[in-house]
Amino acid sequence: MYDRLLNNRKEWKALADEYDEKMKALEEEKKKEEEKMAAKQGGTTCNGGTPATSRTCCII
Repeated sequence: MYDRLLNNRKEWKALADEYDEKMKALEEEKKKEEEKMAAKQGGTTCNGGTPATSRTCCII
């Protein structure tokens, strides 16, 4: 019985590892897409989305 529990634990661990890898890949892809969108919008943004008027970020 103990062997079955260990085997089941290993299987669930393998599934969890596979899921973590997929989620990490999706997050990286999402990050790349956000960077591409920011580059297309004209560069830097300030305070969560408002366009910066200068090269340095403004503090409001």
